[in-house]
Amino acid sequence: MAVIGQTEDKGEGKSKGAKKPEIRTGKICITFDNLPAERSYEKLERLWITDQLLDALKKHEAPAAGFAVGENIEGGWELLVKWLEGGHTLGFMNFTGQDLNNVPADIFIEDIGKGKEAIEDLVWSYKQKERYFRFAFLHYGSRPEIKRAVQDYLDESLITVAHASVVTEDFVYNLSLEKIMGSRDSLKFVALRDEYIDHILERLGSAETLAKEIMGRPIRHILQLRANRLNAMFLDDLLTVLEEKGYQFISLKEALKDKVYRKEEAYFGNKGASYLERLKYSNPDLLPASD
Repeated sequence: MAVIGQTEDKGEGKSKGAKKPEIRTGKICITFDNLPAERSYEKLERLWITDQLLDALKKHEAPAAGFAVGENIEGGWELLVKWLEGGHTLGFMNFTGQDLNNVPADIFIEDIGKGKEAIEDLVWSYKQKERYFRFAFLHYGSRPEIKRAVQDYLDESLITVAHASVVTEDFVYNLSLEKIMGSRDSLKFVALRDEYIDHILERLGSAETLAKEIMGRPIRHILQLRANRLNAMFLDDLLTVLEEKGYQFISLKEALKDKVYRKEEAYFGNKGASYLERLKYSNPDLLPASD
C-alpha cells in the first residue's frame, strides 16, 4: 500500500523551461487528531499507519504534534511511544472524544482530566513539560458560560489549547479512499491523492488570506489532520508539495508563540471553525473593549 502513495516522477519541473513553483516563506506545524489512530482500524493497521506517518515526518524533518483519545489507547501504547521517540509532541483530547456541544460542561471537564491522566505518565517520562489539549470537533462551547468554565479549568490546570488555523476535511477523502481500497486501478489512487492535496492547498490559501485580513501579515499556521489511512498513504506527497511552496515545518510550541493565538475570540457557532475563523466571526458584543 505504501507504494501507491508515492509521487510519480514524470520529470516535471526538470526541463530548462519548466515553471518553478511559487515560493513562499510561511511556517507551518503539522498536527494529528485521534491518536494512536482512528478507532475503526485493527491493531496491525494502526501500526502501519503510525509507521507511515512517522517515516514521512522524519524524511521531511517535520516536528509534529499528535493528540491522543484516551479511550482508544488500549493496545496502542507502543504507538504513542513511537511518536515520542520520534521527537514529536504528544497532546491529548478529552478521554472519550465527545463533542462539548453534546455534553454538560462539568462532564466534559471531567473527561478532559481523564484524557490528560491517560497519557500523563508517558509524557512525564519523556520530560515533555507542556500539556497540550485539542477540543474534539474544534467545538469550544456553544455558550459563553460553558466556554468560560472549560477555559478556566484548562488555565488552572496549566493546559494549553492547541488551536488550528487550517482545518481540513481529510475524513471525507479518507471515506473516498476506503471505497477504492480493493481496486487495482492505480490511477484512482493518484487522482484521489491529487484532489486531496489540492484541497489542503485551497484551505491553506484561504487561511493565508484570512491571516492577512486579521493580522496584516502571514502567521505561523497549525494544520489539523487525522491519524488515518489517507494521511498514512499521502503525507509524504503532501509535505513535499508544502516544501515546494516554500513552507518550513515548525513545532507546536513555536507555532503557538504567534500572537494571533493570544487574541480574544467570541465565536459560538456550530461549525468546527479554525482559530482564524473564530476571530473573524466573533460576536463583537462579547469581546473585550481593548480587542
